[in-house]
Amino acid sequence: MKNLVLIHGWGATLGCWQRQVEFFQGRVEVLTPKVPAWENGWLMELLGTLPPAGTVAVGWSLGGMLLLEALAAGGINLARVVLMGVPAVFCRRPDYPLGQRPAAVRAMRQGLKQDAGKLFKDFARQCLAPAEESWIEEAATCFVSSKDAGSLAAGLDYLLHQDLRSLLPELAGSTPIIIQGDQDAIVPLEQGLFLGEHLPGASLKIIPGAGHLPFLTRAGMVNDILEEALAELASV
Repeated sequence: MKNLVLIHGWGATLGCWQRQVEFFQGRVEVLTPKVPAWENGWLMELLGTLPPAGTVAVGWSLGGMLLLEALAAGGINLARVVLMGVPAVFCRRPDYPLGQRPAAVRAMRQGLKQDAGKLFKDFARQCLAPAEESWIEEAATCFVSSKDAGSLAAGLDYLLHQDLRSLLPELAGSTPIIIQGDQDAIVPLEQGLFLGEHLPGASLKIIPGAGHLPFLTRAGMVNDILEEALAELASV
């Protein structure tokens, strides 16, 4: 059976993938691992147990950054890779003006200590495009004020400091698909365009009117893209 691996982003619940699980269940093996740590060792181990020719791995946001790291480390040659709302660098640098302000991420880190529940509600709203406000209640269920504050803080530190630009040329041959909402306020369109330009062989799928949660608010379009990627795989 073909495998679809869905890797979540920062602060997310596994329920964020509900529409993908329901759509593909019974037709392919759907794996939704809970990220145990914001480093790529566990992901390399997981992907190494799956048949490369029969696996599509999807990384959303920070989960996609981990996926890029795992692939760049070598030894894993998946049939297809899908990167959804993924930046090469999350925070701005003197030589990279496209990301979020570092002060905004530091403020989120402080918010974890003061009122984590409010932080996640605000973050869920920021993940939606202006025309997606009706999704706010469901979007909020994609995030949880976890008791593991240490892991949440570590994820924010990852976003604050990680820079994957030097790894992108090493990924030639992975033919990744980039899914990018053109109204994404968390990882703006310019980030997706940069990734598409610098990731060898990448194809860019821009979803009009979508924010940072296209797997939720534009589930039909996202599922169609994933189904097409799975259809390209040989049966295993």
